[in-house]
Amino acid sequence: MKEFQSELPAKEISILESLQNQLQLAKKLEKVYENRPNPRAFVGSMQGTKYEKDYTLDMVKKDEQYVEEKRAKIEEKNNSKSQTDINYAEQGFQLSEILQAMIVDRMNKNWFKDCKAIMTTDFDDLRVGIDAVMKHEKGGYLGASFDFTVSNQDKIIYEKLNNHWKNNVIDGKIPTVKYFEDPDTKQKGKLIVPKFIIGASKKDVEELANAYLADNKTVLDNHPLKYLMLLQIEEQLQTVLDYYETTDTKSFEFAKTQYERIQTLLRSMKNEIHLDEKMHEVDLHEYSKQSIALDMIKRFRIMRDRKPK
Repeated sequence: MKEFQSELPAKEISILESLQNQLQLAKKLEKVYENRPNPRAFVGSMQGTKYEKDYTLDMVKKDEQYVEEKRAKIEEKNNSKSQTDINYAEQGFQLSEILQAMIVDRMNKNWFKDCKAIMTTDFDDLRVGIDAVMKHEKGGYLGASFDFTVSNQDKIIYEKLNNHWKNNVIDGKIPTVKYFEDPDTKQKGKLIVPKFIIGASKKDVEELANAYLADNKTVLDNHPLKYLMLLQIEEQLQTVLDYYETTDTKSFEFAKTQYERIQTLLRSMKNEIHLDEKMHEVDLHEYSKQSIALDMIKRFRIMRDRKPK
Protein backbone atom coordinates (compact mmCIF):
# COMPACT_ATOMS: atom_id res chain seq x y z
CA MET A 1 0.00 0.00 0.00
CA LYS A 2 1.42 3.33 -1.05
CA GLU A 3 1.99 5.90 1.65
CA PHE A 4 -0.46 8.79 1.35
CA GLN A 5 1.13 12.05 0.19
CA SER A 6 -0.62 15.37 0.43
CA GLU A 7 -1.03 17.15 -2.87
CA LEU A 8 -1.39 20.52 -1.17
CA PRO A 9 1.36 22.91 -2.23
CA ALA A 10 4.07 23.49 0.35
CA LYS A 11 3.98 26.84 2.08
CA GLU A 12 6.40 29.22 0.42
CA ILE A 13 8.95 30.41 2.96
CA SER A 14 9.99 34.03 2.76
CA ILE A 15 13.69 34.71 2.42
CA LEU A 16 13.31 37.08 5.36
CA GLU A 17 12.07 34.36 7.74
CA SER A 18 15.61 33.06 8.10
CA LEU A 19 17.58 34.61 10.98
CA GLN A 20 20.81 33.97 9.08
CA ASN A 21 19.46 35.89 6.08
CA GLN A 22 18.38 38.76 8.31
CA LEU A 23 21.84 38.98 9.86
CA GLN A 24 23.54 38.92 6.44
CA LEU A 25 21.21 41.63 5.18
CA ALA A 26 21.83 43.78 8.27
CA LYS A 27 25.56 43.45 7.67
CA LYS A 28 25.21 44.67 4.08
CA LEU A 29 23.12 47.64 5.23
CA GLU A 30 25.08 48.59 8.35
CA LYS A 31 26.34 51.89 6.90
CA VAL A 32 22.74 53.10 6.62
CA TYR A 33 22.39 52.89 10.39
CA GLU A 34 25.89 54.18 11.12
CA ASN A 35 25.04 57.43 9.33
CA ARG A 36 21.77 57.91 11.19
CA PRO A 37 21.84 61.15 13.25
CA ASN A 38 22.37 60.83 17.01
CA PRO A 39 20.29 63.41 18.97
CA ARG A 40 22.93 63.59 21.72
CA ALA A 41 25.43 64.86 19.14
CA PHE A 42 23.18 67.92 18.62
CA VAL A 43 23.53 69.15 22.20
CA GLY A 44 24.96 72.69 22.03
CA SER A 45 25.26 72.55 18.24
CA MET A 46 23.01 75.55 17.63
CA GLN A 47 24.59 78.02 20.06
CA GLY A 48 24.18 81.62 19.02
CA THR A 49 21.05 80.92 16.94
CA LYS A 50 17.36 81.26 17.72
CA TYR A 51 17.17 77.45 17.96
CA GLU A 52 19.76 77.21 20.72
CA LYS A 53 17.17 76.42 23.41
CA ASP A 54 15.83 73.47 21.37
CA TYR A 55 19.14 71.62 21.58
CA THR A 56 20.06 71.77 25.24
CA LEU A 57 20.74 68.49 27.03
CA ASP A 58 17.44 68.81 28.88
CA MET A 59 15.49 69.27 25.63
CA VAL A 60 17.20 66.32 23.99
CA LYS A 61 16.38 64.19 27.03
CA LYS A 62 12.73 65.30 26.76
CA ASP A 63 12.72 64.18 23.13
CA GLU A 64 14.16 60.81 24.17
CA GLN A 65 11.41 60.53 26.78
CA TYR A 66 8.84 61.34 24.08
CA VAL A 67 10.14 58.40 22.04
CA GLU A 68 9.91 56.04 25.02
CA GLU A 69 6.36 57.13 25.87
CA LYS A 70 5.25 56.95 22.24
CA ARG A 71 6.63 53.45 21.81
CA ALA A 72 4.99 52.38 25.08
CA LYS A 73 1.61 53.60 23.81
CA ILE A 74 2.10 51.74 20.54
CA GLU A 75 2.95 48.56 22.44
CA GLU A 76 -0.07 49.02 24.72
CA LYS A 77 -2.31 49.47 21.70
CA ASN A 78 -0.89 46.33 20.07
CA ASN A 79 -1.48 44.34 23.25
CA SER A 80 -5.19 45.11 22.99
CA LYS A 81 -5.38 43.57 19.53
CA SER A 82 -5.91 39.95 18.58
CA GLN A 83 -2.86 37.76 18.03
CA THR A 84 -3.52 37.78 14.28
CA ASP A 85 -3.57 41.57 14.16
CA ILE A 86 -0.41 41.74 16.31
CA ASN A 87 1.45 39.35 14.02
CA TYR A 88 0.34 41.34 10.98
CA ALA A 89 1.43 44.63 12.55
CA GLU A 90 4.81 43.23 13.59
CA GLN A 91 5.42 41.77 10.15
CA GLY A 92 4.45 45.05 8.48
CA PHE A 93 6.76 47.00 10.80
CA GLN A 94 9.66 44.65 10.11
CA LEU A 95 9.15 44.86 6.35
CA SER A 96 8.96 48.66 6.51
CA GLU A 97 12.21 48.85 8.47
CA ILE A 98 13.99 46.58 6.00
CA LEU A 99 12.54 48.46 3.04
CA GLN A 100 13.61 51.90 4.20
CA ALA A 101 17.15 50.70 4.90
CA MET A 102 17.44 49.18 1.43
CA ILE A 103 16.00 52.26 -0.29
CA VAL A 104 18.33 54.61 1.59
CA ASP A 105 21.26 52.39 0.60
CA ARG A 106 20.14 52.38 -3.04
CA MET A 107 19.74 56.15 -3.01
CA ASN A 108 23.32 56.43 -1.82
CA LYS A 109 24.48 54.09 -4.58
CA ASN A 110 23.23 56.16 -7.50
CA TRP A 111 19.64 55.05 -7.99
CA PHE A 112 19.12 58.67 -8.99
CA LYS A 113 21.79 61.09 -10.16
CA ASP A 114 22.93 63.73 -7.65
CA CYS A 115 20.74 62.26 -4.88
CA LYS A 116 21.58 61.01 -1.41
CA ALA A 117 19.47 59.89 1.51
CA ILE A 118 19.76 59.62 5.26
CA MET A 119 17.52 57.96 7.83
CA THR A 120 15.95 60.11 10.51
CA THR A 121 16.05 59.65 14.28
CA ASP A 122 13.32 57.78 16.14
CA PHE A 123 12.08 61.17 17.38
CA ASP A 124 11.45 62.58 13.90
CA ASP A 125 10.11 59.24 12.71
CA LEU A 126 7.47 59.17 15.46
CA ARG A 127 6.77 62.91 15.65
CA VAL A 128 6.33 63.80 11.97
CA GLY A 129 6.24 60.34 10.37
CA ILE A 130 9.35 60.87 8.28
CA ASP A 131 11.63 57.84 8.04
CA ALA A 132 14.28 59.21 5.69
CA VAL A 133 15.27 62.42 3.93
CA MET A 134 16.50 62.75 0.38
CA LYS A 135 18.97 65.43 -0.61
CA HIS A 136 19.35 66.52 -4.23
CA GLU A 137 22.45 68.49 -5.17
CA LYS A 138 20.48 70.90 -7.36
CA GLY A 139 18.02 71.73 -4.63
CA GLY A 140 20.32 71.83 -1.63
CA TYR A 141 18.42 70.78 1.46
CA LEU A 142 15.04 71.00 -0.23
CA GLY A 143 14.80 67.42 -1.20
CA ALA A 144 11.89 65.11 -0.43
CA SER A 145 11.07 63.20 2.71
CA PHE A 146 9.80 59.66 2.64
CA ASP A 147 7.49 57.69 4.87
CA PHE A 148 8.04 54.12 3.80
CA THR A 149 4.93 51.95 4.05
CA VAL A 150 4.72 48.28 3.20
CA SER A 151 1.12 47.19 2.99
CA ASN A 152 -1.32 45.23 0.87
CA GLN A 153 -4.16 47.11 2.56
CA ASP A 154 -5.03 50.33 0.77
CA LYS A 155 -6.76 51.50 3.96
CA ILE A 156 -3.36 51.98 5.63
CA ILE A 157 -2.05 53.96 2.68
CA TYR A 158 -5.21 56.09 2.65
CA GLU A 159 -4.97 56.86 6.38
CA LYS A 160 -1.38 58.07 6.03
CA LEU A 161 -2.23 60.22 3.02
CA ASN A 162 -5.29 61.67 4.74
CA ASN A 163 -3.50 62.35 8.05
CA HIS A 164 -0.73 64.20 6.24
CA TRP A 165 -3.31 66.16 4.30
CA LYS A 166 -5.26 67.17 7.42
CA ASN A 167 -2.21 67.87 9.60
CA ASN A 168 -0.11 69.73 7.04
CA VAL A 169 -1.33 70.37 3.51
CA ILE A 170 -4.66 72.11 4.14
CA ASP A 171 -2.98 74.62 6.47
CA GLY A 172 0.03 75.22 4.23
CA LYS A 173 2.36 73.55 6.71
CA ILE A 174 5.51 71.62 5.84
CA PRO A 175 6.95 69.09 8.30
CA THR A 176 10.17 69.95 10.10
CA VAL A 177 12.85 67.36 10.83
CA LYS A 178 14.51 68.48 14.06
CA TYR A 179 17.63 66.31 13.99
CA PHE A 180 19.00 66.59 10.48
CA GLU A 181 22.67 66.09 9.69
CA ASP A 182 23.68 66.83 6.11
CA PRO A 183 25.20 63.69 4.53
CA ASP A 184 27.94 65.76 2.85
CA THR A 185 28.81 68.71 5.09
CA LYS A 186 27.75 67.05 8.37
CA GLN A 187 26.13 70.37 9.31
CA LYS A 188 23.46 69.89 11.96
CA GLY A 189 20.10 71.61 12.35
CA LYS A 190 16.42 71.67 11.50
CA LEU A 191 15.15 70.92 8.01
CA ILE A 192 11.79 71.83 6.46
CA VAL A 193 10.83 69.21 3.88
CA PRO A 194 7.67 68.21 2.00
CA LYS A 195 6.56 64.71 2.93
CA PHE A 196 5.60 61.93 0.54
CA ILE A 197 4.19 58.46 1.25
CA ILE A 198 6.07 55.65 -0.50
CA GLY A 199 4.34 52.25 -0.61
CA ALA A 200 5.75 48.89 -1.59
CA SER A 201 4.58 45.28 -1.51
CA LYS A 202 6.01 42.38 0.46
CA LYS A 203 7.14 40.97 -2.88
CA ASP A 204 9.15 44.12 -3.57
CA VAL A 205 10.92 43.82 -0.22
CA GLU A 206 11.67 40.14 -0.73
CA GLU A 207 13.01 40.68 -4.26
CA LEU A 208 15.34 43.46 -3.14
CA ALA A 209 16.47 41.47 -0.09
CA ASN A 210 17.17 38.43 -2.26
CA ALA A 211 19.18 40.61 -4.65
CA TYR A 212 21.25 41.96 -1.75
CA LEU A 213 22.00 38.49 -0.44
CA ALA A 214 22.92 37.27 -3.92
CA ASP A 215 24.86 40.44 -4.77
CA ASN A 216 22.68 40.76 -7.86
CA LYS A 217 23.65 44.24 -9.04
CA THR A 218 21.35 44.11 -12.07
CA VAL A 219 18.23 43.73 -9.93
CA LEU A 220 19.46 46.19 -7.32
CA ASP A 221 20.17 48.88 -9.89
CA ASN A 222 17.00 48.40 -11.92
CA HIS A 223 14.24 47.11 -9.68
CA PRO A 224 10.90 48.60 -10.83
CA LEU A 225 10.30 50.09 -7.35
CA LYS A 226 12.93 52.65 -8.31
CA TYR A 227 10.56 53.99 -10.98
CA LEU A 228 7.39 53.47 -8.96
CA MET A 229 8.73 55.74 -6.22
CA LEU A 230 8.84 58.69 -8.61
CA LEU A 231 5.35 57.94 -9.91
CA GLN A 232 3.99 57.94 -6.35
CA ILE A 233 5.75 61.20 -5.52
CA GLU A 234 4.50 62.78 -8.75
CA GLU A 235 0.86 61.94 -8.01
CA GLN A 236 1.04 63.33 -4.46
CA LEU A 237 2.93 66.40 -5.59
CA GLN A 238 0.34 67.26 -8.22
CA THR A 239 -2.52 66.70 -5.76
CA VAL A 240 -1.02 69.28 -3.40
CA LEU A 241 -0.19 71.79 -6.13
CA ASP A 242 -3.69 71.50 -7.61
CA TYR A 243 -5.11 72.32 -4.19
CA TYR A 244 -2.85 75.33 -3.67
CA GLU A 245 -3.50 76.54 -7.21
CA THR A 246 -7.27 76.61 -6.68
CA THR A 247 -7.18 77.98 -3.14
CA ASP A 248 -6.63 81.73 -3.14
CA THR A 249 -4.79 82.53 0.07
CA LYS A 250 -1.47 84.17 0.87
CA SER A 251 -0.79 81.67 3.66
CA PHE A 252 -0.05 78.93 1.11
CA GLU A 253 2.62 80.81 -0.82
CA PHE A 254 5.60 79.45 1.12
CA ALA A 255 4.40 75.84 0.99
CA LYS A 256 3.51 76.14 -2.69
CA THR A 257 7.01 77.41 -3.47
CA GLN A 258 8.60 74.45 -1.69
CA TYR A 259 6.48 71.94 -3.60
CA GLU A 260 7.18 73.70 -6.90
CA ARG A 261 10.91 73.36 -6.26
CA ILE A 262 10.43 69.65 -5.62
CA GLN A 263 8.48 69.45 -8.88
CA THR A 264 11.46 70.89 -10.76
CA LEU A 265 13.77 68.31 -9.17
CA LEU A 266 11.33 65.49 -9.90
CA ARG A 267 11.19 66.37 -13.58
CA SER A 268 14.98 66.33 -13.69
CA MET A 269 15.11 62.93 -11.97
CA LYS A 270 12.51 61.49 -14.35
CA ASN A 271 14.45 62.70 -17.37
CA GLU A 272 17.71 61.26 -16.06
CA ILE A 273 16.24 57.73 -15.92
CA HIS A 274 13.96 58.19 -18.98
CA LEU A 275 10.90 57.32 -16.91
CA ASP A 276 8.27 58.42 -19.44
CA GLU A 277 9.84 56.23 -22.13
CA LYS A 278 10.24 53.27 -19.80
CA MET A 279 6.55 53.39 -18.85
CA HIS A 280 5.84 52.13 -22.38
CA GLU A 281 7.67 48.89 -21.54
CA VAL A 282 5.17 46.12 -20.84
CA ASP A 283 6.78 44.79 -17.66
CA LEU A 284 7.04 48.18 -15.95
CA HIS A 285 3.59 49.21 -17.10
CA GLU A 286 2.04 46.03 -15.67
CA TYR A 287 4.04 46.38 -12.45
CA SER A 288 2.72 49.90 -11.91
CA LYS A 289 -0.85 48.77 -12.58
CA GLN A 290 -0.55 46.13 -9.86
CA SER A 291 0.73 48.56 -7.22
CA ILE A 292 -1.90 48.93 -4.48
CA ALA A 293 -0.08 51.96 -3.10
CA LEU A 294 0.04 53.82 -6.44
CA ASP A 295 -3.61 52.98 -7.10
CA MET A 296 -4.64 54.37 -3.71
CA ILE A 297 -2.58 57.53 -4.24
CA LYS A 298 -4.30 58.09 -7.59
CA ARG A 299 -7.74 57.51 -6.06
CA PHE A 300 -6.89 59.88 -3.22
CA ARG A 301 -6.13 62.57 -5.80
CA ILE A 302 -9.54 61.99 -7.44
CA MET A 303 -11.25 62.21 -4.05
CA ARG A 304 -9.51 65.51 -3.29
CA ASP A 305 -10.49 66.91 -6.69
CA ARG A 306 -14.15 66.07 -6.06
CA LYS A 307 -14.28 67.80 -2.66
CA PRO A 308 -15.72 71.33 -2.69
CA LYS A 309 -13.07 74.03 -2.65
